[in-house]
Amino acid sequence: MSKLFIFEKSFTLLEILLVIGIISILLVFIVPLSLDFYKSQQLEAQTQSVIQTLRRAQSKAMAMELDSPFGIYFGTSNYTLFKGSFYSDPGRDLQYDEIFDLPEIINVSGLNEIVFLKSEGVPDGVSAYCGGICTPCSNLNSSQCPQQQGCRWRGGRCRDNPGCTSCNSYQNQSDCESQLGCAWQPEIRGGNIILSVDNKTRTININEIGRVNLE
Repeated sequence: MSKLFIFEKSFTLLEILLVIGIISILLVFIVPLSLDFYKSQQLEAQTQSVIQTLRRAQSKAMAMELDSPFGIYFGTSNYTLFKGSFYSDPGRDLQYDEIFDLPEIINVSGLNEIVFLKSEGVPDGVSAYCGGICTPCSNLNSSQCPQQQGCRWRGGRCRDNPGCTSCNSYQNQSDCESQLGCAWQPEIRGGNIILSVDNKTRTININEIGRVNLE
């Protein structure tokens, strides 16, 4: 009787292979879905964490804590809430840094630094400037050449004299725009911080008056 009981409760090799096959098929579908869910959760959690940290930095600046502006700097694997006018300031007091690690799967693009002004709480602006690359003298014709600072028409062609003046040499819009290849960039306040995982993105916008929004 005992031998018959053991025989009835045992599994054949075919049944074992069938179970292993079913489990393998399930894993093929379950593992990618689980990984995708994990990435989505991480992206959402880190986005909310960044928003809260931005608002903390802004609150500290508006409260004039330590009589200083506060900002956020984004590195490759972390971001830092710091006290000061800019992150790379050699005189910045590092003891007030708060560093937050980012998971390896999270990529950050857009603004890599934003500072909120003391008392006002608005983003510190990137000053207006003349940007671009001035058009080389050798690329200009007889009518363009005399208008380009640093160039001179001589011997039937436009020559360096001593060469086109770089765009960043101009301090006002009219002079900048008269130099071919240069364009006047207006003051910019705020911008976007973009967190991404694979093809999923979350965009945090800080507008010119300091409002932090998730787009």
